[in-house]
Amino acid sequence: MRNSLTLSYLLLFNLFVGAACSKTAKQQIVEELPANGNTNYYVDAINGDDKNNGRSKNTPWKTLYNVNIRTYKPGDSILLKSGSTWESRLVLKGSGKEGSPIVLSSYGEGAKPHIMGNGKVNQVILLDNVDFWKINNIEISNKTTVIGNRTGILIQALQPGEKKHFHITNNYIHDIMGDYSFEMKGKNTGGIGIIGGPDTKIDNILIENNEIGNINRVGIFTNLTDAKKATRGNRPITNLIIRNNKIHHCAGDGVIVRYAYRPVISHNIAYENHNAPENLVDHGVALWCRSTDEALFEYNEVYNTRGSMDGQAFDADLDSYRTIVQYNYSYHNEGGFMLVYGSSSEAIVRYNISVNDGKKGNHIFDFPVWTNPRGSGIFHNNTIILAEGSSPVIADEALETARFYNNIFYNAGSGKLVVKSGGRTALFNNNAYWGYHIADLTETNPTTTNPMIIAPLTINAGINNTNNFKLDGNSPLINKGVGVKNIEQQNYWLPDEGLKDFAGKTIVNYNFMGAFAD
Repeated sequence: MRNSLTLSYLLLFNLFVGAACSKTAKQQIVEELPANGNTNYYVDAINGDDKNNGRSKNTPWKTLYNVNIRTYKPGDSILLKSGSTWESRLVLKGSGKEGSPIVLSSYGEGAKPHIMGNGKVNQVILLDNVDFWKINNIEISNKTTVIGNRTGILIQALQPGEKKHFHITNNYIHDIMGDYSFEMKGKNTGGIGIIGGPDTKIDNILIENNEIGNINRVGIFTNLTDAKKATRGNRPITNLIIRNNKIHHCAGDGVIVRYAYRPVISHNIAYENHNAPENLVDHGVALWCRSTDEALFEYNEVYNTRGSMDGQAFDADLDSYRTIVQYNYSYHNEGGFMLVYGSSSEAIVRYNISVNDGKKGNHIFDFPVWTNPRGSGIFHNNTIILAEGSSPVIADEALETARFYNNIFYNAGSGKLVVKSGGRTALFNNNAYWGYHIADLTETNPTTTNPMIIAPLTINAGINNTNNFKLDGNSPLINKGVGVKNIEQQNYWLPDEGLKDFAGKTIVNYNFMGAFAD
């Protein structure tokens, strides 16, 4: 009898405690996940405690576990304490909405909070089939000596439909050990990646003010798992801006943009890219696009891109339609200034400065002969300077579909103007040549006197430190340019020949040569 009473009391006690615990747990979930969003969650690796509710600076979580197990709502912010470090990863769940994105950022003073994958995870931060996120002020690394499918931040949208608003700003992403391979398994690894599916549209991507360095293989890339539908006029990645980033020491490429409509790649500094041994990475370019419509590369400073297997500053690659390359400063890029690959068409390349490019690639503009059709475009008002001891050719195996106007070609080395392809080459009209033999070139109205560039062989770092490439006031090239749009007419598809010159001066008359209007 006593045993039966004891058992009854124990059952009643357990029922009471269980109900109480269930109620407490339910209340805790309600407290930690406000139904309306607009909540800040704090994480402090030093002074936090995972038993806290995480909803104030005084009650922060400690680890990223609590971040990963929750699904966030519009207006929520996940704030990591400055100076904190975690060996972990973040898999961010939930979507914001228009005007109310979800934010991952930092709080407090000191160094950016640092998430270290240490080679144990594929992506340090993963956004999978979500949208309306902002990620800023975070340090990210994934350092190891073993190659793998690794990325610092990966935005993955493989399900059909549209995903929008990914803003990645002010982050430091470094030491990401991906894959050296020139194949897609390598090109889909690196610093920041965006990968869509065959029926995905991705809109409003801003990648700005980040430093991305010591990356294997690519600094920033966009791609699709299946691109059969992503044809000209139907590129699914829209409103993509890659701006004001410092991109350096990438084993392969600095930036690869694919399947985008009118992407803007501007004001970036890219240096020491394609810097791994070429037998590991094969070909690589600092900033380039393929399968894009009207990609715009402007105001970038690109230097010290390594190698002769490509190794250029820029590239309009396969199926790139109407690529614009303007107002860029390029120097010491071993492969050359620009690759114009087969089936890229109607590029416009204007108001750029290229100095001492092509030392190993032996060309400034490369039009690979093994592709059909050959790359095409209009190349005008560029200032191209070959340093002493260099010998790159200006146009390597171009056909008549490449047309050069109002350019200044200054040769202090021993470079030739063209390498012909089956006896054919590009069309040249109203260009200035100094240090060249032009007897084998069919040129309309050439100028061969000294252009009187102020200091052509002085190379200063900084895109704003380029006034030495202007013409002296007594230059014979003053007012000697031709109106390219008048010659090309409907082939010049941009609305004008440029509103400003390289220095930002408003253009009144299109009668100048080189990148500067005075």
